Amino acid sequence: MDKITYKLLVILIISVSHIGCQYHCDNFKNNEIKIYGIDVSHYQNEFSKIDWVKVASNKSPKIQFAYIRSTMGSNGVDTAFIYNFKNAQRNNIKVGVYHYYRPNETALKQFQNFKKNNKNIGTLPPVLDIEEKSTFTIKKLRSELLVFLKLIEEEYQTKPIIYTHQKFYNLYLRTHFYEYDFWIARHNGIKEKPKNNSLQKEPFLIDKTCPVIWQYSENGLINGVNGYVDLNIANSIFWEMK
Repeated sequence: MDKITYKLLVILIISVSHIGCQYHCDNFKNNEIKIYGIDVSHYQNEFSKIDWVKVASNKSPKIQFAYIRSTMGSNGVDTAFIYNFKNAQRNNIKVGVYHYYRPNETALKQFQNFKKNNKNIGTLPPVLDIEEKSTFTIKKLRSELLVFLKLIEEEYQTKPIIYTHQKFYNLYLRTHFYEYDFWIARHNGIKEKPKNNSLQKEPFLIDKTCPVIWQYSENGLINGVNGYVDLNIANSIFWEMK
């Protein structure tokens, strides 16, 4: 097979995979159900604390869920976690927690940090946030991620969700972790209002996996948050799927 034929074959496989996902999954932009949410950490509180009363009253989009970063690696604790978690709940927003996974640390120590700081995980499935390669082999990293996921599932009796960006998924996670749901970042890249809050190109996962949440902007503007915030959309009530 010559190089040109090979490249055409690869393009065809990717195209078919893309079409397959569109046909077998409810997409986000055209689905009747659109559930919007944000995810936050102490970065959103650097200028001023989030006003969760204003977040809850935001109209476009209406924020129905929020993921709050609680821990990072084996020893990190988000300094704004307790404030954000309590105040989001008080304003009737569905709340969940996420752990930023440090790829060069062991899963057990990271789980111990998470467990110590998360007696209450809210009403949403907990999330493992993995975004970077490891000094371990990719096989070892995937193995450690699975240990973390299983420990979370065993401790809290619910399946966690895996968050990552589209490129990282397609390069390192595809064809793995099929028993878990994914939350995929593919940003619109727009900073100017109002398009910064708009849905653009949907996630493209070449193994036909369909995410339950799409993080579509890292430059969102929401009442109550001083500065940019990540915007997310779900096309089903994912917290009732388990």
